[in-house]
Amino acid sequence: MTANAHFGIIIAHNPNMAYLIKSHIGAGELTLARKTTGEKKWERIYKYPEKGLGLYMATLGNPEQLGQAIGFFPFINFPLNPGRKFKLFVRAGDGLGIITNPYERTKNHKNNINGTYINEFIYLRLYSIYHVSKRVRMETGIGLTHLSNGNWAVPNLGINIATLNMGLSFHKSGLEQIKQRRIDTTLLRFDRKPFVTVIGSGGVNETNYRNGKKYGTFALAMAVWKPVSQKSRFCIGHDLFYDMSYLAKAEERGTFDTSKKLNNLQAGVRLGYEMVVGKVAMPIEMGYYYHTKTTVNGPLYHRVGLRFYMTEHLILAYTLKTHWATAQNIEFGVGYKF
Repeated sequence: MTANAHFGIIIAHNPNMAYLIKSHIGAGELTLARKTTGEKKWERIYKYPEKGLGLYMATLGNPEQLGQAIGFFPFINFPLNPGRKFKLFVRAGDGLGIITNPYERTKNHKNNINGTYINEFIYLRLYSIYHVSKRVRMETGIGLTHLSNGNWAVPNLGINIATLNMGLSFHKSGLEQIKQRRIDTTLLRFDRKPFVTVIGSGGVNETNYRNGKKYGTFALAMAVWKPVSQKSRFCIGHDLFYDMSYLAKAEERGTFDTSKKLNNLQAGVRLGYEMVVGKVAMPIEMGYYYHTKTTVNGPLYHRVGLRFYMTEHLILAYTLKTHWATAQNIEFGVGYKF
């Protein structure tokens, strides 16, 4: 079990949210983790990482308008160096987040950051550990936490928290009790052949918190991937988007002719990277709209999330499309790997 204390700030990534940030924030984190044994190939590839569950609770420096943030999340601690007493880790977690005081039209109308109690909770932390004894280790590091509802309901600027942390971890089994196996030469072999993926996805977003109306979003993502290691692959791809909310905005503002429905079609090219953990991949992608009638979000778009390569061909996807730090919508997708 590990207990950590955090101290930090909410990042004001949009000038419209600055007036809500009134002070520094404090947070506490409790986690339970166990070291993997190497039974699965990806565990050996990543040098026996730790897997666990965590609870995160943070003040947001403005209890009346923002409340508190709570996160429940599974995570993996990836080791970065081979040391025994002093080690570096990256923690990656994705789970369920709660904001205790979201926007409410009559009681909390000044909260323009978050519009729902339930949110996605994304957690990244770079930290070091030092074993002060066989059963106790000290931790210190820096972390980034993101809470957003994926534009399911507005307002949804999202909350980004940057913190410094320090804590103590207590172990039953002491220092590195698991006997790591000899170098497995099969880990050096992997399929280097490029492959193609096609993923269709859909989602929902809300654009106007005054009427609460939700609109469907659709995407078709095609890509050519090149594996470069057991852990990594890169892609070049092409995307088509059709967001019904843009039609509603165009009818309201007259930005383009909505009688021609194809005017709402967006097309873009993208570059991407996937971190591969067994059958799970974590994409980080950036794209450029080369065709769009809607310019309010700028020419660039981004995608992060999870893809599950269920079989040799079947892909399930849970990703978040954003424009920099502002979420556009969550994408639920099904795809095929050629």
